[in-house]
Amino acid sequence: MAIIRSRAWVPAPIDEVFVFFDDPGNLGRLMPPPISIRLESIDPAPPQPGSVFVFSYAIGPLRRRWTVQLLEREAPHRFVDETVSGPVAEFHHTHRFAAGRSGTWISDEIAYRVGPTGPIGAVLDWLAGGLMRAIFVWRAARQRQLLRRPSRPTG
Repeated sequence: MAIIRSRAWVPAPIDEVFVFFDDPGNLGRLMPPPISIRLESIDPAPPQPGSVFVFSYAIGPLRRRWTVQLLEREAPHRFVDETVSGPVAEFHHTHRFAAGRSGTWISDEIAYRVGPTGPIGAVLDWLAGGLMRAIFVWRAARQRQLLRRPSRPTG
């Protein structure tokens, strides 16, 4: 499987950052246009190991379902989810959170396989990796915007 990694810092405490990411309904707030994602259901709720999330996602006018299972959850430091069915053949996503100076580091590692094995699959994985890297660049900026601490009034 191919692997991509991303690391970004946000100016918010680790507990707040984990609460934000622990809510799968926030995933849609982190995606760049033209990708839209809506949470359809969580079973069981609230999120816990074994919970299954069903999303509806669209790229432009094309809409499909995506089912994800939460495998591990260690608040406020990490959780791991995996695609059960959806846009890729395999997708294993580890989210890590670490307190840093005046904020939190968010690290993501995704092991994935888009399609078949062999040369065609390798090309598809390479293309998908480029798309995912671009999404994580967008997400880093969006995370900082959504998870920033309000500024204190002066004077």
